[in-house]
Amino acid sequence: MLLKLSILLVVVAKTNGISEYASSLVETWAPLVWLHSQEPFYPSSVQFHLNYTMVNNEYDITLQDQPTAESILVGAETADYHLNTRTNMECVNCFQEFFSGEPLEAAPVYAFVKEYNNSCETVDVQYSFFYPFNYGKDVCVGLEIGDSCLGDLRTFGNHIGDWEHISVRIENGIATLVHLDVHSFGATYKWDGRDRFEFVEGEPVKHREYNRDGKFFITERDVPYPTHLDLEDGRIAVFSANGSHGTWAQPGKFTYLHILTVHLDDYTERGVQWQTWNNLVINDVVDDLNTFTGDKSWINFRGKWGNTFKLECDLDPIVGECGLVGGPTGPYKYFRGNFPEPEC
Repeated sequence: MLLKLSILLVVVAKTNGISEYASSLVETWAPLVWLHSQEPFYPSSVQFHLNYTMVNNEYDITLQDQPTAESILVGAETADYHLNTRTNMECVNCFQEFFSGEPLEAAPVYAFVKEYNNSCETVDVQYSFFYPFNYGKDVCVGLEIGDSCLGDLRTFGNHIGDWEHISVRIENGIATLVHLDVHSFGATYKWDGRDRFEFVEGEPVKHREYNRDGKFFITERDVPYPTHLDLEDGRIAVFSANGSHGTWAQPGKFTYLHILTVHLDDYTERGVQWQTWNNLVINDVVDDLNTFTGDKSWINFRGKWGNTFKLECDLDPIVGECGLVGGPTGPYKYFRGNFPEPEC
């Protein structure tokens, strides 16, 4: 059952702009993340990733050879910059040693917190997970018969750097809404008042397609989201897709895009537990990113967290992606939140 929370008093002391009460809720509702038993690309700290990358500009000229969490270039002008591996990628599946990440006990979860101080004592938390590498999808370009591919088996959507997150809204000490981020889409679940969260709404997956004139248009397709999200030992339990780390509410196989013979599948299972509450780095959500200083300066890096040079784009008009694509931007993009303004 849920109600292990016994905090009744709001403590007014502040740490990093966040009350001790809110900080305790961030720990209480930090999720249990199940990694796939065959997951080769574990999470890591930001500093671990920076040890193996440098800051390049849009022309791939190196501007900073040895960035750290404190010294990395920051500010609006870095929006056109990116982190680049010290050794360039020669092929889509040329894996570098640091892509495997760190042991789970060393990998922090970066929690970004907005405390409303309203009558419901609303606290919104974005639990952000960082992985040095995202493995995309192996796609049969041809005819798939059972487990065999009559044609070429190609990998699409690999990228260096991978930010994932889930969002949790807490009201009067209880998690009432959970949003799970799945690649470029996601689903929201609402607490049922008894023992789990029920599916409320989900975003469609958007796919780029081309017409005969070579112009592209965007289509939207429904995603088979699980109907509910469970607690395990009082913790929100979520499942990270093997290789690509999209976050789902249940174990299983999820085909989120199927076009002609091409289908994109996520696989999740109860493999390895990541107990995120054991290594939380809590940050206050602010409008001015310049307030992040010291070892939190990295939050104000606006560029992409991986190489931007693309490889194997010949089937992009069909699949909608190259073999190797550009890395993502950082977690500041989550600050706008996944929930509407609280009604309290």
